[in-house]
Amino acid sequence: MTVLSSLTMVASDRAAMRVRGIGSMRQKLIDRIGDQIELAKATESGQSFQRVKYRRVRDIESEQVSESVVKTRVRPWWTADTDGSVLLWIKYGNTNLELAKGKPAIRITNRNELIPTLETVLKAVRAGEMDKQIEVAVASFKARFKT
Repeated sequence: MTVLSSLTMVASDRAAMRVRGIGSMRQKLIDRIGDQIELAKATESGQSFQRVKYRRVRDIESEQVSESVVKTRVRPWWTADTDGSVLLWIKYGNTNLELAKGKPAIRITNRNELIPTLETVLKAVRAGEMDKQIEVAVASFKARFKT
């Protein structure tokens, strides 16, 4: 018996392992909904909110790599309607997700229900209830780049 024969060999494709799955797409949406919750809390208290990202910068002369903080603006996914209610869209990238057939928005009776509604949507995304909508949004995004 050789040493290699004691190991378990499997067929695998390294390129297939790099493909982003629904788990990473779902996490991206969870992160953006979290940003919307923080933005709603900040506007409720009269403050501003900016998402913080870290960007690596390499100094050409010294070859040192350092991380710098970059603040990005977060645009709200909601707007006030003419009757005083609030319309909320859930976005994946720049695409509004269709929550029901032909209905991409959620009507909220007043602004006080915005944060609980976003938290409810967050729970639904974590449970995988919006995976189909995410896949449709990603497919439409990919279709724009095919020739």
